[in-house]
Order: sequence, then structure tokens, then C-alpha cells
Amino acid sequence: MLSKELMGVLALIILWVNTLLIVAATLKQLAAVAATLRRLSPPPGAGDALLQARVLCGDGRGGALAGHRIDQVGRAGAERGAREEIVFADRGAGGEIYGGVVVAGGREIAIAPAVEGEVWVSRAELRAASACPSEARFDEAYQHARKARGFSRTVEAMVCAGAPVWLLGAVDRDAGVVARMRPVLVSSVEPRALCRSKIALLALGAAGVLGALVGCTALALWRPRFGPVSTAGAALCLAFFLLVQPLGTALRDAARPPSAAPARGRWVRRRARGATQAIVSG
Repeated sequence: MLSKELMGVLALIILWVNTLLIVAATLKQLAAVAATLRRLSPPPGAGDALLQARVLCGDGRGGALAGHRIDQVGRAGAERGAREEIVFADRGAGGEIYGGVVVAGGREIAIAPAVEGEVWVSRAELRAASACPSEARFDEAYQHARKARGFSRTVEAMVCAGAPVWLLGAVDRDAGVVARMRPVLVSSVEPRALCRSKIALLALGAAGVLGALVGCTALALWRPRFGPVSTAGAALCLAFFLLVQPLGTALRDAARPPSAAPARGRWVRRRARGATQAIVSG
């Protein structure tokens, strides 16, 4: 039978290996975000440039310049009294640039369409696009969500006329009069500031995880072994082991670019007294 000391050492080794793998994955993602930031800040004369503009008109539905789509399937959650809900899971995402005209620095630029393009939208825009439009729509969706196949839908957040937009690409001129652009990225949020915030989040997350690991380990090894402080440290190590994996997953999801970030969400209806009903989209 293994001694308590050996079992404690093995437990610490497992904790350290598991945590270091999570930190390594976080640092790898940080490097990927940093590479995206460098792509968004090309040196002068490199061809592509990040251009801030305003959408004049778009060739998409409702005058949209571009759109970010997410395919989802919704399934009915457990019914709890007067509460009904549909929980959505993502199945795939993609963007399309419909084309149109933007204005930047007083100059109009024609945007070429692209069936597959990288489109970034804010979380607020995505939430607004995925909100339940009416109680009748909830009733219709809930009938399908209770079935095995679930309720399928496509959420589309669009960059529409009048909205500020950031475009990454090269601006060409036709006969020196009409400016044209075929962007590789269309974003309704300032992409460089977004990348910097994600880099800071990942760096702080990795540093915090490592700091917590060292602190818990130091307490677990406090003399005398298996004394009150050491036992409390062992309990903290166990709690840390259970929490660090979900924390790593949350960091990974939060640091993804908007074109690949999970949307998920849910529609919730709470029945109040009488016929009053409320629909909440989260």
C-alpha cells in the first residue's frame, strides 16, 4: 500500500502536469491572437491595410454590407413549473461579404463581394440577432425543440448601412477615379483593440493560474506535513484541480476571434399569474 506521502506527491504531479498543459494551450492561443494583431497592423507599403470607414449601402438583405452566420440546433430544457426554455448549441459558423459602398476620409470605396469572408461582429449584435422575436415564434420553435431532431435555425448578425466598419485589404483604383477593395476582413468592432484585450485576458489568465498553482502547492507542502495548514492546502489543491479545466475552457472561448466564438444562448419563457408571459433571450 502506498504511503500518504507518496500518494500526496503523485497527486501534486498530476495537478502540475494537468495545469501546465492548460497554461501551454493558453500561451499557444495568446501567440495566435498576437499573430492576428500583427496581421491587422501591416507595415507601410505592405499592400494590405486596416481601413476605418462607414457603410453607405450594401448589396445584402436590408442593405447589409456583410453578415456573420451561425447554424444552431435548439433543444427543450427540463420543464420547471412555469418555466420553459430552449437551449441552443452551435453547429457551424461562417461569414459572407455581400458587397456595397463605404466612405472613408471623404472617399467612396466599392467593396467587392465574397461568398466566404471573415466577418467580425460584437457580442451585443449577435445577442440582438439571436433574440426571440415573439411569443408565437417561441411556441413554434418549442414544438420542434421537444422532438429528437430539435429546432434548427440560422442566426445572422449583419453589418448594415450607417454602421462604422473596419476593413482589412488593399485598395485598388480603376482609371484613377473609382476606388475598389476586396477585403479579407470586415469588422463592426475595432479589431486591434479587441485583439489587445484578448491578449491581456490570456496573459492574466495564465499568470493567475500559475500563481494559484504555486500558492496551493506551497500550502500543501507546509510543515508539519498533514498538519492543519498542509491539510487545508491539499483541499485547495483538489478544488483548484476541479476548477482549472473549466477555467481553461472559458479562457479559450473568450479569446477566440468573433468569427469563431461560440454563440450558444437560450430562449426562456416564464409564465406569470393569469395570461401574462415573458420571453427572455440569453
